Amino acid sequence: AFVALGKLCLRDGDLAKNCINLFARELDYDYSSSAPDSESVRSNALVVMGDLCIRYTNLVDRQLPAMAACLQDGHGKRGANSGLVRRHAVLLLSSLLLQDYVKWRGLLLQRYFAAIMDDDDSVSQLAEMTLCGPLLQKNPLLFANSFVESIFVFNACKGHPIYANAAASGDNGGGAVGFEGVQLDGFRGRSKRMNVYKLMLAHMTDEQRIGVTARLAKEVLGGALAEGSKLRAGTSGSGGEPSCVAVLNDCLEILVLPEIRVGRSAATEQADADDDENRPMMTVDGPMNAQFAAAKGKLLTKMSKKHTCESVLPILVNLKNLLEKNKSPLIAPLMNFLRVIFKNWKKEAREVLANDPNLLAELEYDCKKFVLDQKSLKEKEEKSKLDLLRKAMGVGGESEIGEAGGGGGGGGGG
Repeated sequence: AFVALGKLCLRDGDLAKNCINLFARELDYDYSSSAPDSESVRSNALVVMGDLCIRYTNLVDRQLPAMAACLQDGHGKRGANSGLVRRHAVLLLSSLLLQDYVKWRGLLLQRYFAAIMDDDDSVSQLAEMTLCGPLLQKNPLLFANSFVESIFVFNACKGHPIYANAAASGDNGGGAVGFEGVQLDGFRGRSKRMNVYKLMLAHMTDEQRIGVTARLAKEVLGGALAEGSKLRAGTSGSGGEPSCVAVLNDCLEILVLPEIRVGRSAATEQADADDDENRPMMTVDGPMNAQFAAAKGKLLTKMSKKHTCESVLPILVNLKNLLEKNKSPLIAPLMNFLRVIFKNWKKEAREVLANDPNLLAELEYDCKKFVLDQKSLKEKEEKSKLDLLRKAMGVGGESEIGEAGGGGGGGGGG
């Protein structure tokens, strides 16, 4: 019925105008109602709206939030079986975006990232293929320009201006695409968030990674130092704003990921160039391009080291003092980032802090102490797990095992 009605709407603009709300309402199924759930009906309604969007773009554009919500149709609903709707949503929206019938608006991109983390493999693989393939080729800056915003969105830090600006981006009065029905925040969503961050960074150029690092340091870590800022609430002790704490924690963990380091692409290109040199058929421009790529990679690596040590390190020092003062749990990921800096770029870090030898000595001491503390904590956790395992198996601690061994020896002697 919806397909037939949709064909009639394609031929009659007035009928389409009267029926568009009917199609949109069908997409928003109430799982709490007693009405039977039919994903095929919702899927057909979605397909019809896609056809109408091509024929009457301005008419359907205001219904984009309802169409985007189909990317997570049935999420978190018991007994929901909406894999077909989500797959059709990925294909339909990707096609409309590629043809410019729909623009990236609000948090549509973040919904795509959430679709990549879908529990249904067919949905997640399809979303990754379309987003990291033709959609990223059409807009190479897509990931780099939305990376920082995604951290705030995934952690539901709605009170921060970065979240508000991202949610309102591209809104021309038709209604912004929200993030309702998606839950990537909290500890349970941490692994999915980190996987999305790694995916985004892996598809960036070295120049884009440097830009993302600069934004993370200035807008997130630097924002936490600003008096009266929203992120400042995340630097307090155990009573810090959870969403702000999560944003700062994600930021510090991202900055130590291997995927954010520059030179990885250049190293890969150099390896490919070495393989090309061993081939009998080789163009004249091949070695020159490989040499240029290698030289560019080295230059960008030096720029990254210089920026990290000259711009990011001072921010980390000030943030470290603030977190220690407030006894914040964020001190652990921050110290881990400092450890990575002094491990990988020790020479550059010492040059930047050469005018303050006391601060340099303090940071080096704190980093060494942090490594020892983490090692001790890991040993305690392993011992605790071992004790729990012994208890579950009905075996006592080491002392009881020793006494049992001693008792057995005495009995044998008698």
